[in-house]
Amino acid sequence: MVIAGSKPGTGFYFCIQCGRRAYLEIGTDRLPPCTKCHGNEFKK
Repeated sequence: MVIAGSKPGTGFYFCIQCGRRAYLEIGTDRLPPCTKCHGNEFKK
């Protein structure tokens, strides 16, 4: 599980609550909260 605010690296992450996809293009970016439900937990 990946928590919003962490720097998990590049790739796609899926919100555990609603399934919305987030993509990080740069490995040093922080994963933001879900833009749909504001969830903080994601899976790769």
